[in-house]
Amino acid sequence: MRTYSYKKRRFTRSRSGNRKVSRFAKRQMLIHGVIKALRLGFNVVLVNPKGTTNSEEHEKVMREKGFDRHTASAYLIALKGLEVIKNNE
Repeated sequence: MRTYSYKKRRFTRSRSGNRKVSRFAKRQMLIHGVIKALRLGFNVVLVNPKGTTNSEEHEKVMREKGFDRHTASAYLIALKGLEVIKNNE
């Protein structure tokens, strides 16, 4: 059996999983999504998601709305996007 060295095992315990994660082109996928959305006629608003997961507001939204962690984060990011749109008008 040959052993392969794929950087460090930071993300998963499987070698193939680490290889796939390290080759994932996040920036390229984001650019592709923005271009596709513009072609379809959507208004694209880029928002920094920092502070949406570990905050008191996140916990409050989870309790009040009954959302799970990921849905609550998406909700807060959407609210940030709506604020950006509102300020630009």
